[in-house]
Amino acid sequence: MKNAVAQVSKELNISRAEAELIVAALLEKPRFELYLKGELDEPRRRALKIKIMQLRKGIPLEYLTKKVQFLNYTLNIYPGVFIPRLETEYFVEIIGRLVKKTPVAILEIGTGSGALAIALSSLFPKSSIIATDISPAALSCARQNIKQYNLEKQIKLVRGDMLNAFSTPFDLIVSNPPYIPDSRLKSLPDSVKYFEPILAIAGGKNGIDFTKRMLLQAVKQITPDGMIAVEIDEDAVDPLKDFIQSDLSAKFLFKKDLFNRNRYLFIGNFNNEKSKDSN
Repeated sequence: MKNAVAQVSKELNISRAEAELIVAALLEKPRFELYLKGELDEPRRRALKIKIMQLRKGIPLEYLTKKVQFLNYTLNIYPGVFIPRLETEYFVEIIGRLVKKTPVAILEIGTGSGALAIALSSLFPKSSIIATDISPAALSCARQNIKQYNLEKQIKLVRGDMLNAFSTPFDLIVSNPPYIPDSRLKSLPDSVKYFEPILAIAGGKNGIDFTKRMLLQAVKQITPDGMIAVEIDEDAVDPLKDFIQSDLSAKFLFKKDLFNRNRYLFIGNFNNEKSKDSN
């Protein structure tokens, strides 16, 4: 199998270490097994070759393995469903730090694979979570992941847009909405713009169309001690700040991700943290 590692390294122009990770994922084997005696049989060699060709075309590795790692969870992921990122893992951590009162009722808008809802179920094990999406493919994927971790009683899936289907208040409303400005869509990596769902990516002219509409509804359905948490684009801070101050008149805070980019917006009641983040 070490020959397969060398082949992937050469064809994808990546380091041997990166190639090892890819081959291990594609073959569903621990990394150390790649250097044990024995080579791939012909059917597996052909299958690996096809997958390497697909990677060269830009198809995300997660769509080929049908798996994605999110925090401590190994989740199912399929073409047409947005692939959760490292930024959202850190989003969960910050939510846990900032939430002022343990939420009883949580709403996630745009659940995708269900990664965020599943992570929140561990963070707040006594909460009741409703996770929504308008995509049947996303809801099907999320349903599998929720069932895999026996969370059907805690997380309920609803097909719908925004908060239109709900009249009851929530203690925590979270979302990783589409936020890439139209002007930047063409510059995205091929693996994103050609293979991931555009509805989960495109945020309109300034990248905040969806976010603004959602926030206008969310502020009316959050409890007095509740919090709204949203992922944003780093260039959206100023327009969102103007929007919140003029249209929402609410307490807000921007937080940075692990790469020092403004990535998260919090509205409502939250714990104050000493930081250099914008607010």
